[in-house]
Amino acid sequence: MAGNELLYGLIGSGAGVVVLVLGYNAWQERKARRNAEKAFRSEHRDVLLEGAGAASGPAEPVEPGGRLEPASARIPAQPPIGRAAEPELPLEARAIDCVARIEAPAGVIGGALVQGAGGPLSQVHRAVRWYGFDDAAHAWVALDAGDKRSFTRMSAAMQLADRRGAVGEREVDAFCAAIQRVCDQFMAVPRFMDRGEALTLAQGVDQFCAALDIQIAVNVVAGEHAFPGTKLRGLAEAAGMVLDGDGCFHARDDAGQSLFVLANRDAALFSPESLRHGSSSGVTLSLDVPRVAAGIEAFDRMVALARQFAGALHGHLVDDNGKPLSDASLSMIRSQVQQFQEQMDRQGVPAGSTLALRLFT
Repeated sequence: MAGNELLYGLIGSGAGVVVLVLGYNAWQERKARRNAEKAFRSEHRDVLLEGAGAASGPAEPVEPGGRLEPASARIPAQPPIGRAAEPELPLEARAIDCVARIEAPAGVIGGALVQGAGGPLSQVHRAVRWYGFDDAAHAWVALDAGDKRSFTRMSAAMQLADRRGAVGEREVDAFCAAIQRVCDQFMAVPRFMDRGEALTLAQGVDQFCAALDIQIAVNVVAGEHAFPGTKLRGLAEAAGMVLDGDGCFHARDDAGQSLFVLANRDAALFSPESLRHGSSSGVTLSLDVPRVAAGIEAFDRMVALARQFAGALHGHLVDDNGKPLSDASLSMIRSQVQQFQEQMDRQGVPAGSTLALRLFT
C-alpha cells in the first residue's frame, strides 16, 4: 500500500496490531511458565502425522481469515530433575519465529548441528536461526557453523513472515520435518511449536508488516536532453554514494547500512560500462522507511541530493505519476515518514532495528 492509502490503513489497524502484540506477549509468558514445568518427550515424533492426527481431524488449508487447525500437543507433566527454568529466547525469536526446541542429552557441537541442518533445510525457503542454551551463562546464545561449544539444549527458529508474506501450513510442516531429520542425525529430540499457533502468529506478523511497509520515491527526469551517464556517476560519487552489485548507487551510514538508493528510471541497471557510454532519461531516489533508523534525516538528505541532481542536469522533480513535486508535497511526504517511524517505535519495532531489518526483507 502506498502514500495516503497506507497511512489511513495504518491508522485504522493500529489498535488491532497493539492487541495482537500484547496478546502474543501474554501468551508467551503463559507458555514460558508452562514450559518450565514440562520436559521434552523422550521419543521421536512425526510432526506431519501428528498435525493431522485423529484428535483434531485432517489439517485444512489455511486462507487469510480462515479457520486454523492446531496440531495435537503431547508434553509430559513431570519436570526433569535438577534442571533450572530456561530464560526466554531473544525477542525476535519469540515475536516472529516458529520455534522448535531440541534436547540432546549426550550433547551436540553447535557448529556441527548447524552444518548438519544444511541439507534437510534446503527445502525451507525462509530464514532459520539457531540458538544454544549456555548453562554457564544461563542464557540462549546464537549459533553458527563455526561454533565449537557443546550444548544439550538448542532451538531452531524459522521466520514466519517477511515481504513475501506469511508462511503457510506446508512451510511449517516442511520446517518441522526437516528439524526432525536433523535431530535423527544427532540422537536429539525436538519439540515443535503448535502448528495452529504458528500459523495464527504468521498472519498477525504479516498484517503488522503490511501496515507499516512504505517506500518513498523522488524522481528526477530529464527535459530535452537525456542525462549523460558520466555526469550521473560523478554527481553520485561526489555525494558519497557507491555503485553496488544491484545496479544502484547507495548512500550508507557509518555502519554500512543503506539509507537510500539511486536507480535508473530506464530498464537497464547502472553499471560502470553503461555509465561510461550511455545516458538516462531519469533517476529515482528511494527511501525504504522501515529499514532506516533516522528516517527524517535520511529523507532530507535524499531530497537535497535530488534537487542537486535536478539543478546540475537541468531536470525536474516529479512523483511516480510524473506530476511535479512541490515544496508542499515534499513537506507532506516528510511528515508521513515521521508518522510511520513513530508508529513503529510505539509498536516496539523501531525502524532500522534488527527486528525491522528481518521483517522488511
